[in-house]
Amino acid sequence: MPLCNIHKDFFDENCHDCKIEYAELKGFNQLITEDEKPKKITNNSSKKFYKEFSEERAKKLYEELLIQFLRTNSMNEIEAARKARQIIRKQCAIRGIELWDWLKTKHS
Repeated sequence: MPLCNIHKDFFDENCHDCKIEYAELKGFNQLITEDEKPKKITNNSSKKFYKEFSEERAKKLYEELLIQFLRTNSMNEIEAARKARQIIRKQCAIRGIELWDWLKTKHS
């Protein structure tokens, strides 16, 4: 991997060597040009497989998270509910699951 001899403590966006080094660190197989998007090297063996995440399981997780957040006394009920929904939305995004209606509302 080529290293930039000038910019040792940071990457300079205008330096060609820094761009190459950054692209290699991120796993891109070619230098990022301004015309096209980078192409990342993918390794099929590194794909993660997640357990099924049904709506019933999501509601159970919501309940458990809500109780856990309320027990810590660091959040009120509204903040705890928001944080629990946020975590479940993230789990849906990871798995590519469309959000259920009860997750789409801001106040519930």
